[in-house]
Amino acid sequence: MQLRCTYCSTMFSISQEEMLAGLEHMEEHKQTYYDAHCPKCRRANRVERARMERFFPDWKKAIKTMAKESAQAEALAEKPAPQPVKEPAATGNKKSAGAKKK
Repeated sequence: MQLRCTYCSTMFSISQEEMLAGLEHMEEHKQTYYDAHCPKCRRANRVERARMERFFPDWKKAIKTMAKESAQAEALAEKPAPQPVKEPAATGNKKSAGAKKK
């Protein structure tokens, strides 16, 4: 989503991940505006919730999908990894330390 800073008129964008996080935060705290910070002057620009929802209409489904994926990743991380099988050391032809190199 492209935005223009209301203070310094710099164009900047916010990613879908940032919009998703902002929509989720606004939903939890019952807010109607998101503060998008300008990368140049660092001031907060108000973005209406309705405008963000127009750019990301299926954001609730995306949150549920991400929650499922993170739960699966955590379940895989909790499983202990199989221990590697140690092979016996090979007793082959070893050159002595004093042997001459050709």
